[in-house]
Amino acid sequence: MNSRISQINKEYKFDIGLGILRAILSFLIVMSHCYLPINAVGFWKNAFNKTEGCYFHVRTFFILSLYFSYKTLVSSDISKKIRRLERLFIPYIVWPLIYFFSRKWLLLLIKVKYRRVLTLKDLKFQLLYGHSFLTPFWFQWNLIFISIVFDSLIIIFRRNYNFILLLLGIASFILQYNGKNVLIFNSDFNYYRSYTLGRIIESIPFSVTGFLIASFQVLTLLKKCRIKVIIVCFSIIYLLVNFQIFSNINGFGNPGFKMYFLSICIFIIFSMFPSEKIKNKRVINIIRKITNHTAGVYFMHVPVFEYTEMYIICIQRMTIKGCAIVYLICYFILYL
Repeated sequence: MNSRISQINKEYKFDIGLGILRAILSFLIVMSHCYLPINAVGFWKNAFNKTEGCYFHVRTFFILSLYFSYKTLVSSDISKKIRRLERLFIPYIVWPLIYFFSRKWLLLLIKVKYRRVLTLKDLKFQLLYGHSFLTPFWFQWNLIFISIVFDSLIIIFRRNYNFILLLLGIASFILQYNGKNVLIFNSDFNYYRSYTLGRIIESIPFSVTGFLIASFQVLTLLKKCRIKVIIVCFSIIYLLVNFQIFSNINGFGNPGFKMYFLSICIFIIFSMFPSEKIKNKRVINIIRKITNHTAGVYFMHVPVFEYTEMYIICIQRMTIKGCAIVYLICYFILYL
């Protein structure tokens, strides 16, 4: 175990490719909430039409999150696990509270017009399910839940946890394709609960994949033939976006194999970036600073959009330019 973790430590030395990927994915997430697809032309129109609205972004984030969390999850140090859960829980609780009470304060101070007046009931659903007035927090809820499940399974099945997690991933696909996931969470659940809880099953395969990639040091092996791997990944992406290889299924966020393999290929392509060949520490530190705030962009872009749309026309019209401005404002605030 120690030799495996020491090898992964080398692999975890700041990966520029994956850092850049996080920044790109966070921009796509901004687009998913602040952009109207009818405005899409050229490249963006093709990208949206062929990838179901670029819905691979959050899925790839699950792969990234569990890939980078592997050392903590398999560690016998309970304090590390607790600290990780704290890092997940604190923004999940704090950001909605800040947003909720700041809206009330601004409403009284400058009489800002909002599309929706928030109530304590909205706050309750937001804190319980991560999905009410700050919808992106369903991801945080799922990540917390999946982390606790993974921690428990690793402790219980100490010698066979990879096999158990693999079975869990397969079972989640079965529940997606046989329709049981939608049936369970769409029947007696209200919208807020079904939206968050229904995505657990859809998020598990990506989480398992990220964990197993780290566990078996897959990237170390693939980096021995980077160019061939990149060519294969681009070929698979071409097949996935241009031909209906897999049947479409009902779900809470474009579930199934298409988004699964598309997300894996995108993750692998960026992981093949030759980070180890860049020796300039200043360049590395600049890229690190730029990409360190992607989580903050995820948490902040909805309120930033809401506060600025009444003043900036391109944001109000939900264009690419408007998304870029929202993205940069988030980075500016986080940098300060």
